[in-house]
Amino acid sequence: MRDVKYTQTVSASAEQAFEKIADFKSFESHCQAVIAVDVTEINERESESTWLVHFHDGKMSWRERDIFNKEALKIEFTQIEGDADIFEGVWVIESVSDNECTVTFDACFCMGIPTLADILEPIAESAIKQNVEQMLNELFVSQQEAVA
Repeated sequence: MRDVKYTQTVSASAEQAFEKIADFKSFESHCQAVIAVDVTEINERESESTWLVHFHDGKMSWRERDIFNKEALKIEFTQIEGDADIFEGVWVIESVSDNECTVTFDACFCMGIPTLADILEPIAESAIKQNVEQMLNELFVSQQEAVA
């Protein structure tokens, strides 16, 4: 199992950032890494989403359960099925000021091929970080500061 964490400061209030990130369907039109997202709302705090993204030199797909906590400004996700054995984590938004916040993507994953884990998982970690950085840059056009 491998952890991947990426934090970026963006020019938006924490509430605005939460709303933008929670709108997964809009990632199709705003993020080059995302090929398709289908979202099925379960209730106002939960959904299931199916993702197809560009991943390194190929594509990766999965279906996840999403839990939206607007009060805590967190979105938790857990893969239900997909290309990885395990893919789960959280988006955390923290206010810096009225028009600036930090967005943190914190996840763990396992590709499910133990004999190749030392080769595949560092590549996957790098690809996930690059995709998250690209998504945030495209969602929030003017970035302030990023910490990998």
